[in-house]
Amino acid sequence: MAVQSTKSQILALLKRNGGCTVDELASALELARMTVRQHLTTLERDNLVTAREEHRPTGRPHFVYLLTDEGEETFPKRYDRLADMLIDEVGFLDSSEIEGLSPADKKALLFRKLARRIANQHAHRLVGKSLEEQVPIVLDILQMESEFAEWHKLPEGFEIVRYNCPYRRVAESQDEVCVWHLELLSQLLDGRVRAAEFQTHGGDCCRFIVETGTLPPQEEEASE
Repeated sequence: MAVQSTKSQILALLKRNGGCTVDELASALELARMTVRQHLTTLERDNLVTAREEHRPTGRPHFVYLLTDEGEETFPKRYDRLADMLIDEVGFLDSSEIEGLSPADKKALLFRKLARRIANQHAHRLVGKSLEEQVPIVLDILQMESEFAEWHKLPEGFEIVRYNCPYRRVAESQDEVCVWHLELLSQLLDGRVRAAEFQTHGGDCCRFIVETGTLPPQEEEASE
């Protein structure tokens, strides 16, 4: 059980940081470097992590350990739930809503309506709360989706970081999935959200900035 626990911690650190050296893992876990190496050897054998050699300006090269595709898939995925939600949403569509739309516009509409429906399901939890109280609630909603997420306070507002996308493989080929998550956060937090980074666009995580203050008039209208 201890080995499994340590392995899970290593995978989580690699996920959160986008890769780590042995020294970084040993420091974070407060373990001997040799112990960390033994766990990494097991994880490499299981094809969950891989090592990449990086050269420094001075000194010997060092290795950074990264998750493989199989390692990424050890984190919770919800492809079945996404399929169920989209099938349900198709059933709610009215033919007049999609008349004359291109295939891309139809997909965008479907995900936009899905974001609105999920936001409406959780809206009662946010009523009467300040933005600082709403952000942890929204994070809890994300965690219900089997996500690995955190939030932090920033000078300009708040930051929501999603390290695990439960729909990763779909999102890699369908940008609408990423837009859907941004739309969902905007619906929940009154349109104050912008995307700073997406995993599918080369980022180590999906990072959203929740800005405080009054929205400009055009953004207020768009969020209604």
